[in-house]
Amino acid sequence: MTTISIALMIIGAIGVVLLKKPLDKVIMVSILEAGLFLAIVSFKYLDVAFLTAVLDPLYIIVFLLALIKINNVRKSKLNDFSTVPKMMQSTENRERNSEGGK
Repeated sequence: MTTISIALMIIGAIGVVLLKKPLDKVIMVSILEAGLFLAIVSFKYLDVAFLTAVLDPLYIIVFLLALIKINNVRKSKLNDFSTVPKMMQSTENRERNSEGGK
């Protein structure tokens, strides 16, 4: 039973590191937590296992909220940078016009 829990933790950790999509990372974190829970139960720390079982869903919710916030910040920064070439273009046009059309 401990080998299964160790395998789940290793698979989850490798998946979190290698996968790119945020929702795939959430799935891998859940697999990692399942392995951790199984290891805690196999060592007969049932009070810690109870606390882990109660707090794991809360952790996933906080993780999902953080991912949503990060995606919103990334989208807003992309929108901000999309106006930079327009601003640069308008300053270049002003410089050309101030030079007399050279």
